[in-house]
Amino acid sequence: MIQRLLLFALFTGIFGFPIAARAEWPEHSVKVIVTFPPGSANDSAARIFAEALSKKWGKPVIVEDKPGAEGTIGVNSFVSSQDDHTLLYTVAGSITVAPLLIDKLSYDVDRDLEPIAATTAIVLTLAISNDLPVRSIQELIDVLRSNPGKYAWTAGPTLPRYLFAGFLKQNALQMNFVSYRDASQPQADLGEGRIQVLVTSLTASFSPVQGGKAHFLAVINPTRAATLPDLQTVRELGHPELEIDGLAGFFGSKAIPEALKNRIAADVAAVCLEAEVRRKLEAGGHNVLSGTTQELRAGIAKQRAWVTEIGKLVDVRNAQ
Repeated sequence: MIQRLLLFALFTGIFGFPIAARAEWPEHSVKVIVTFPPGSANDSAARIFAEALSKKWGKPVIVEDKPGAEGTIGVNSFVSSQDDHTLLYTVAGSITVAPLLIDKLSYDVDRDLEPIAATTAIVLTLAISNDLPVRSIQELIDVLRSNPGKYAWTAGPTLPRYLFAGFLKQNALQMNFVSYRDASQPQADLGEGRIQVLVTSLTASFSPVQGGKAHFLAVINPTRAATLPDLQTVRELGHPELEIDGLAGFFGSKAIPEALKNRIAADVAAVCLEAEVRRKLEAGGHNVLSGTTQELRAGIAKQRAWVTEIGKLVDVRNAQ
């Protein structure tokens, strides 16, 4: 009887409890696939988390950028890996928006992407050229209504673009949309008055504001920016229809057991509380989140509902 119990304990120790047997995870370096180009705000955030997590885990955490095609290139690479030492760092839009833009994705966003931990919300702003004499959202509406088709706008891809296109539609306003290939050009054009409205991340609109050629009307996130505490949100200013969140986080595959996902989430949450990490992220134009799985799941659900509503107003494949 004792021999049988010993054999059973040995067998289950090897085969029955993978997490217990792999208590030393990670066994080697961890790869984080990022769906953004090097130097972008979300890539920088991923690298800050990677550095902090490598200290916690005692193994290198290597960031691999795979941008393009609304994030689907990076997500596809991640889904193809299917191992417990590869994580994905991306925004909620990879789940909420990409399926609407790309026909016949090679993966299922609900089946193949497991939310692990929310990390940050990139700060999104409504910036106005000083050539446009407005200091409030209502003044902006009034000027645009009095001058249909006179002024131009642009926005960051997908969510910010849908947001402002929907806002124009809701208020029966006419502006000229300008499309860019070079992500740095909108800042220059806002500063020179070639466009009058720019809806994008704080970091991608800060230069003309800093140079005194443009100003911020509002933060379009649900909460104020840590680096601009006096700048009100669109909801505070009475325009919740202009609100959206640039939620980002870590995702895992089905190959990662539940207990390991929980452990990674706990470690990310701990990193989110580190003062130096928060300082770096906030300086890079992010609001730091709690690092929990629930926050990421809830943010995705909220964004899905918003995308559904905005899709009733504008064509998400050609929002302008």
